[in-house]
Amino acid sequence: MNKDTPNIEELRESFARVYDGPDRLQREYDLVCEAKRLKMEIDIYRRLYDLRSEEPIDPYPKTKNWWNIHTTWAKWALHLPTKKKWALLRKGSVKLIQSGIVITVVIGLGRYFSEGPQRKKQAQYQAWMVFNSASNQNSSAGRIQALQDLNKSGVSLQGLEAPEANLEGIKLEKAQLGGASLEKAWINKANLKGSNLNGAWLKDTNLSETDLSGVSLIGANLNRANLKSTDLNYAALKGAKNLVVVHSNG
Repeated sequence: MNKDTPNIEELRESFARVYDGPDRLQREYDLVCEAKRLKMEIDIYRRLYDLRSEEPIDPYPKTKNWWNIHTTWAKWALHLPTKKKWALLRKGSVKLIQSGIVITVVIGLGRYFSEGPQRKKQAQYQAWMVFNSASNQNSSAGRIQALQDLNKSGVSLQGLEAPEANLEGIKLEKAQLGGASLEKAWINKANLKGSNLNGAWLKDTNLSETDLSGVSLIGANLNRANLKSTDLNYAALKGAKNLVVVHSNG
């Protein structure tokens, strides 16, 4: 340390000479004079002056065990003197507010939750757009993904129009497909487990190697549908028209 650098006691005595009232001009003038007297840079002196009344905080706890770090910190905070707790809280709050973190987080969370339903509707709308835009394409991975996303979101696919569509391997477990028009569609090697296909039009539809276990096909038209190696265990088939099972697991 430079021999001209004042020690802590000299600094405290100097701080006591600085005006501490509402007159900011007087205080700034005293700060400049004291800094000059002690031969210190004004920015350093002002920084030390601002720290003069801060409560010293006990060293932060250190632990190598990440699984109980919250317990360690909780005990450390609990045993701090009340005055120090308030000092730490005040210091942390000021820093957060100054950096805009609190305001940004509050606004961000508010917008996130308030716009949640709108985002969900927008995602569903986009999924339908993708599906409909590819209606003239027999094969489209985009259409398959769109239908899967809609089903996962709980959207009803009742009355779906997808004749001759290639939906091989699609996963629409527990989907609401009542009255869907899927004539001549390729829905082989798919998963429609537990879905509702009541009254669906499945004429000439390829459903080979598809999981239809637990599916409700009441009143569905299955004329010339390919059900080879299809799993129809526990399927409801009452009133299903022209049902001919060939090499089915059901």
